[in-house]
Amino acid sequence: MRSRLWVWALLLAATLLIAWNTDVFVPIEQWLVSLAGHPEIRNQFNDPDYGRVDALTLLLSVFVLSPFAALLIIAAFTFALIIAALLIEPVLRTFSLPDWVAVPVVLAGSACGVWAASGFWVPQSLHMLGLVVKAWTVYFGVDRPYPH
Repeated sequence: MRSRLWVWALLLAATLLIAWNTDVFVPIEQWLVSLAGHPEIRNQFNDPDYGRVDALTLLLSVFVLSPFAALLIIAAFTFALIIAALLIEPVLRTFSLPDWVAVPVVLAGSACGVWAASGFWVPQSLHMLGLVVKAWTVYFGVDRPYPH
């Protein structure tokens, strides 16, 4: 089992290396640069004295706090899925359906809910991603979000 994990990791690393060297990520890079070029983000971190400090503060905050936020979101989503599955199960039993049918029903419902709420979280996420790209380019003094 352990050797399979190493094989998959090696295949993933080789694929990413080949994609990196053949410029597969250029459209993503251009999209990230365009996010950082939005008018509300373009003027961030331009202070000659504290611009780099603000950029570093944002980068550290994002990279330190994001795993905790992700764990919190995953825990809340798991709790919501369990509650929804428990509420849907009696309805499925009245139609003499097996219990495992509740999982796809709940997942499809939650996917519809995430899509319906995308107007709330997508713009803020893209704004934050643009800020991170701008902070990265300001702090590291590069024109592109990642080196080649």
